[in-house]
Amino acid sequence: MTKERKGDLFLLLAAMIGGLGFISMKYLLEWEFTPFQIIVGRFFTATMVLYAFYLKELKKITKDEWKAGSILGFFLFLLFALMTIGLQYTTPSVNAFLSTLTAVIVPFILWGIFHKRPNGICFITAGMTLVGVALLSVTGDIKGGFGALLSFGASVAFAFQMALIGKFLQRGDALHLALVEHLIVLILALFVAVLQRQPLPDMTLPAIGHFFLLGIFCTGVYFVLQSVGQKYTTASKAAILLTTEAVFASLAAAVFYRERLPLRGYIGCIIIFFAVVLTEIEPKQKITKNSS
Repeated sequence: MTKERKGDLFLLLAAMIGGLGFISMKYLLEWEFTPFQIIVGRFFTATMVLYAFYLKELKKITKDEWKAGSILGFFLFLLFALMTIGLQYTTPSVNAFLSTLTAVIVPFILWGIFHKRPNGICFITAGMTLVGVALLSVTGDIKGGFGALLSFGASVAFAFQMALIGKFLQRGDALHLALVEHLIVLILALFVAVLQRQPLPDMTLPAIGHFFLLGIFCTGVYFVLQSVGQKYTTASKAAILLTTEAVFASLAAAVFYRERLPLRGYIGCIIIFFAVVLTEIEPKQKITKNSS
């Protein structure tokens, strides 16, 4: 097996693990854990694991990396806050698809912040995304539409994080930024959870298992698999492979959660998926053409 195929396998495994995380979050919400209690439990576990492996790196983090990591951590906190709250009002597969639209949104954020005009395909994919979102979110139940809106907001927050991280990596280490990010998310989530003063539900064995899955695998292991996988494959292919996280979430929802989307919902998912694929494939084709 070549290194590239191993990298692809790591990324697919990361997407599969990430997809399962939506089911765990949905169960914890049904067991009356608040969204911010879930985020605290998830990132406390993940942060402790990462710091256990990279404790020596903490002393090497510079002042600029703390500042940059804090900004990135704020947007990552918004991502998980909007995604988890949105999951209260919609299904795991809808939440997963609308939370993974970053590849479509990033070019327009780069245009607004860094004045890098997106290519023509971005406008096409944006239109496809709006159609897909409408098919997924416009329902007879206002809660379904509200959950879809929050889930889409999570994708926007992640898009800002992704747009900024490219600039910050020019003067910072990726691992150092990740260590700061995780800590900032934990602190912000803990602050909100304390302000809410909601009683903590019973920590049953199933609940502990889902927190373990979210923290160790869906956050900690996910980060390692993504980092290693992207060393052996192209950025375009990596983005497409990680996009399948939403597909795995839908499959997991059907198997473990017995979720059934209406036909228009599946059509919306397909349209959104191909919008993301088109966004990532087109620049690669353009580069190949120019190189020839």
